[in-house]
Formats: sequence, structure tokens, C-alpha cells
Amino acid sequence: MSGYKIVFSDYYYPNLDAELKEFEKLGEPVEIIDCTKIVPGGIFNPEELIPYVKDCDALVVQFSKITAQVIQSMEKCKIIARYAIGVDNIDLDAAREKGIMVANVPDYCIDEVANTAIAHIMNAMRKITVSRDMLLSGTFDMNAVRPMKRMKNAVLGLLGFGNIARDVAKKMKDFFAEIVVYDPYFQDVNSHPEVKFMTLEEVLKKADVLSVHVPLSPSTQDMLSYEQFAVIKEGAVVVNTARGGLICEDALIQALDSGRVSYAGLDVICTEDFENSKLLRHPKAALTPHVAWCSEEALAELQKKVGINVVSALIKGEPVYRVK
Repeated sequence: MSGYKIVFSDYYYPNLDAELKEFEKLGEPVEIIDCTKIVPGGIFNPEELIPYVKDCDALVVQFSKITAQVIQSMEKCKIIARYAIGVDNIDLDAAREKGIMVANVPDYCIDEVANTAIAHIMNAMRKITVSRDMLLSGTFDMNAVRPMKRMKNAVLGLLGFGNIARDVAKKMKDFFAEIVVYDPYFQDVNSHPEVKFMTLEEVLKKADVLSVHVPLSPSTQDMLSYEQFAVIKEGAVVVNTARGGLICEDALIQALDSGRVSYAGLDVICTEDFENSKLLRHPKAALTPHVAWCSEEALAELQKKVGINVVSALIKGEPVYRVK
């Protein structure tokens, strides 16, 4: 039978209406294998996923690990499309070797994630949850809240200068005295005179607030660890809305306990197990459970663009958003 076979390994959306509407543009019959109908939540075990993806034309994934073993089993897959900006759960090297395109959606939640980073920055600098927690426990003391720094005299440091970080810089330039950036891959530095590009060590030593906006890869795993926290500016605030694996959590906890880092605002941690994280009840940390991406508009845009990526790859041989 002619047509396409498209497999959804996992997702947590109410339905696939937006994707299926895009698939109508393929002009041929489409067989949908929805693994959430086979196993509640989807199939995450690579060995269990292989029988379903072996003869698929496209694989759509959210959190399932797409290992080299899974990729090597695919006989005719053209594209792996992820519901996300990051693609750290997909073995990119194995996909390249197999000739399978990988697509993400890099622009669906820029405003939302930037605003969440800003919310964490403002919370940390103005000690909103610190004061609230003291009130709830009946221990509020103004002296215990201090010191508070005036934001317009402080320096904001950005690790990475992609779409989200640039949006943060645009929105926060009037709040801070200076914005400094570390991004060795960013080329168009002359177009952004409002920020200063520096080495990682220079940013760590200068920034009063450090906001992380870097993709997770083997080279960026634990990019903030004991060595980096040893040189970070005394009393700095650390905010992470990117990927939890960018920060060594034991090193961060040590820095918080010692006062080297005064506060941490985190939307991501090394695992998705927020309820059991050592940082959840730390008095110098505020956690949000990986919600930075979320808005009704972002969700609709994400699902539609994943469908567009699949259709474009199957018809034109190239998705709209291809991971290089």
C-alpha cells in the first residue's frame, strides 16, 4: 500500500488535531501509530519502540530517548521531529550517519521562556519568595532579607546568545547597568552594541545575575560546576531556564550553602523529579517544574510546526527547522 507511516513515540497533549490537519497536505494515505494508545504516556524504552519505528517514514518524539539502537533499526525513516527546541534526547551523530533528518521547533516559546527567566531574575533580586516563605513560617525579619542590591546598578550575565537570550537582553536592558555575554559561537556581535561579549571566566567574575541559555550537549554538560562556582562573583544569582544538565547540582548546592551564590531560580533540573530534588526546599532556591515554555499559544504553535516539519521533510526533502 502506498502512503506514509508516521509514529508518535510519546506526547502529553490532549489530541493530535493540529498535526493531523497538516498531514492532510501529504496527499496520500497516512498510517498513524500513536504509542500513547499502546502504552499510557507513550513508549520510552528503546527496545520496545523499535518494532513500531522499523518501517516508519517519520518519527515524532517528545521525551523518549531516540538512541543509536533505535535509529539503526529504521529502514526508511526520513525525519525525526521533536516537540521542543532542544534535541538532547536524540542521538544526532547516529541520525546523520543513517541519513535521517532531525527537526526541532526553535521559535515556538521564545517570549514565554524569556519572560520566565526574567520572572526568576526579578524574584531573586527582590527576594519575593524569600520574604513570602519567612512570612508563612512566622520568621520574617528585614535584616534576614538583606542585603538587596539595586538592579540598575547590577550586571546581568547571559550564557548563550540565541533567540531566548537575545529576547531577555532586549527586555532587561533598562533594568541593569550592563549586560555581558558569553557565546563563542555567536558571530554577529557588531549588531548588538548593547551587550559586551566576554570569555566565560570574565562573565562569571563580573555578573551579579547569571542567566543560562545554552543547549545541552556533551560539551556543555555541567558547564557550571565546582571550578566555575569557585570564580563566580560573590553573592551572584543563578537562573536556569535551559536544561538542567548544564549545571552540576551538587556544586550549585555547595555554592548556595557557602553563600558564593546567593540565590538560584531554576525551571529545569538534572531530572524531571522536582518533588524529590534537594533544591526544592532549599531556602536559597526557587523551582518551577519546567513550565517556562508553556502558554496556550505556544502549545498550538508547537504542534502545528511539528506537523509542518514532517510534511515538508516528506514532500520537499527538507524540514522547515532542521538541526544541523
